[in-house]
Order: sequence, then structure tokens, then C-alpha cells
Amino acid sequence: MEAWARWCHRHMPVVLTLGGRLGRRRPHPAVEPPGTAPPTPTQAPTPAQPPKEESVSGATVVHGFVRTEEGAPVTDAVLTLLSPGGEQRDRVVTLADGSYILGVPAGGSYLLAVASREYEPWTRHITVGAEPLVHDLTLSPSEAGSPSRPA
Repeated sequence: MEAWARWCHRHMPVVLTLGGRLGRRRPHPAVEPPGTAPPTPTQAPTPAQPPKEESVSGATVVHGFVRTEEGAPVTDAVLTLLSPGGEQRDRVVTLADGSYILGVPAGGSYLLAVASREYEPWTRHITVGAEPLVHDLTLSPSEAGSPSRPA
């Protein structure tokens, strides 16, 4: 039993608290070693109060998939999120399955631009709220190699 307690103590996850301090997360009661009781509170419980909604920042994400017109993933697309003032807010490259996740500092209006070597550039204005925004994109083949448009 003591070995179990030592193992749980060593493998307890370390978390970063809101104040920037490192702390240890209390183990779930289900993983307490048998025969140990949780510590008893030293103060009388206070009446239940609704939790305060703290917003560390208005940050959220825009995520989705970039695909071809045939539905194949585009693996080399570079997505750039720009503020209304033209400042770059985030920039990512799609993964092997065509997925992407852009960090958004706060809700609002943004310009989403996509560039790829084999596909036409793509830009759209998007509006992001407080919740994550799912935004799938379809790219058209580049006409750079076509006879009507010299490379």
C-alpha cells in the first residue's frame, strides 16, 4: 500500500495555476490508495455560491479542414489570420489530413488568407465569436500551368 501511495504522489500531474505558480493537482478520490481517507476540512462549509466566470482573455480558435474540390486534403496550405488593421494574428500550415487550428486573440472580424503552391489563393472575411469557429475550406487548382495563363 505504501508503494501505491508513493507512486501516486510521484505521478500526480503538475499544473500551472492562474497566478503563474506551479502546483500539484489533487488526485481523484477514485485513485486514493485503499484505507486512506481524504483530509477533513478544518472550517465549516460555506453556502454554495455560483462560480465566478473569469475570462483570462477573449481568446478562441478557428479550426477546420482545407480540401480540394474532389475532397482530398491539402497538406501544404498556409493559413494566415489578419486583424482589420492588417496585423498578423496567427499563421499555420495544414497537417497531413488538411486540418488546421488558428489561435484568435478575441472575437471580432478578421481576414483569413490561404496560400498553396498548387491551388489558387483564397481570402475571406470571417466573424469570430466567443466560441470556437469551425471553418472548412475548398481550394481550386491553380491555373498557372494552363495554356491560357503563362507560368
